[in-house]
Amino acid sequence: MKLRIQKHLSQEGILSRRKAEEYLLKGWIKVNGEVVTTPGTMVDPFRDKIELSPHVRAIQKQHKYLAYYKPRGIVTNLPQRGEREIKDLLPPKYKNLHAIGRLDKESEGLILLTNDGVFANSLLNAGKAHERIYHVTIDRILTPIMQEKLETGMLLFGEMTKPIKVKMITPKQYGLTMIEGKNRQIRRMMEMLGAKVLELKRVRFGKVSIDTLTPDKFRELHPDELVLLREFGKEKYQSEL
Repeated sequence: MKLRIQKHLSQEGILSRRKAEEYLLKGWIKVNGEVVTTPGTMVDPFRDKIELSPHVRAIQKQHKYLAYYKPRGIVTNLPQRGEREIKDLLPPKYKNLHAIGRLDKESEGLILLTNDGVFANSLLNAGKAHERIYHVTIDRILTPIMQEKLETGMLLFGEMTKPIKVKMITPKQYGLTMIEGKNRQIRRMMEMLGAKVLELKRVRFGKVSIDTLTPDKFRELHPDELVLLREFGKEKYQSEL
């Protein structure tokens, strides 16, 4: 099946459609060794060889990808008066990065940040959502019935939540593995069960772990992590081809 070249590049997480059109007009993209300058050119993803000029590669190298440990009391973005957001804590060279997803103000833990919009969208819009793992400490022990409700789904915001894997760490601390993240979902679900969240930390997103990071510390993602995240993000599109 043939696709418009800018659609193919977008689906593969290589370029946004807008950037693909821009670079086509600049003569920075080749198909089977020939420069292509017409947006909408049809290509076969399995047969045609698409190459990007060194100009494009140089621009792409400017992209940054961080794993950051958001402390409690810091908002992910859009701070209100008197609040601080993640950008306020990062060094100047990372000020242009944006969070992929969010954690509420009182939660802490792993947040991925990037200035690569195509990459961010591929993670948020993948057909199969990345697993997120949280450690939550509550003020009581979950009964088998309470745990079963979490694991099978609960009515929240007018629809059933997706099943959650629940693992006890200590009598009042649990590991929750989820594939969705509705607004304050864990806190709301625990409240519905009659439990109060005392601490909530995200320790993993997809294949990226918080590892030894401590609050307000960060590291750049390893190339192997980026490959795994990109491959996961493409699953939605592979099923459409």
